[in-house]
Amino acid sequence: MKEIYKIGAVVLFILWLLVMWKLPTILSPKGVALSTEEDVPALSSEGRAAAADNGQSVQGAEGVSYSDIIERLKSPFTVSRYDGLIRRNIFIKPEKPQVIFTPDNLKLVSVQPVQLPFTYNGFIQIPDGTVIGQISWSGKTYFVKKGGKFRDYKVIGIDKMMMTVEDKHGQRLALDYKKPVKGTELIASLYNSIDEKTYEVRKDDQISEYKILDIKTDSVIIYGQNKQWVINKER
Repeated sequence: MKEIYKIGAVVLFILWLLVMWKLPTILSPKGVALSTEEDVPALSSEGRAAAADNGQSVQGAEGVSYSDIIERLKSPFTVSRYDGLIRRNIFIKPEKPQVIFTPDNLKLVSVQPVQLPFTYNGFIQIPDGTVIGQISWSGKTYFVKKGGKFRDYKVIGIDKMMMTVEDKHGQRLALDYKKPVKGTELIASLYNSIDEKTYEVRKDDQISEYKILDIKTDSVIIYGQNKQWVINKER
């Protein structure tokens, strides 16, 4: 009886050894082979570079492709692209770049006569037929007849519908009854496409360091930096 127990114990011991030997294979997932460092062939840096050049995927011990790692580390831009962001102080509001003015960016929008600050606003006709005109000028009223003066203007002709005056330079103006008075001086509107501003200028005015030499009905002449520009009105 004792011999049977001894034989049974030996058989159980052998079975236990077999189970321990096969246990890693049984517990590992199907289709995945356990490997040790000895099973993975070591590649030199030259071998990895050659494999990458040939489009081959080099696997590490963890199963990660070295070519994938390299692609992840690559950037589509050079490092210099990020210099401005690296040096920028995030606590300071960025300043707008300075706009350099040049007549090359100007467009002539319109040219109009200057509107004068007075009107022929009324009249009185006395029994002898003389017409006395009423001039309204910025809240003040002047009553004038032919030969009379208001400010720097002299009346050289008057009737119920129009008054003709002459300024100190000898230039004549026609004042229509109750209508805005347009002078002989021209004013131009210039649009700058760089700073998106509109400038209203007269002769001898300046924009930056450029002078308005002359204004015509369809053009403006500008001078600066030993150069002359003619800005024509687009049609």
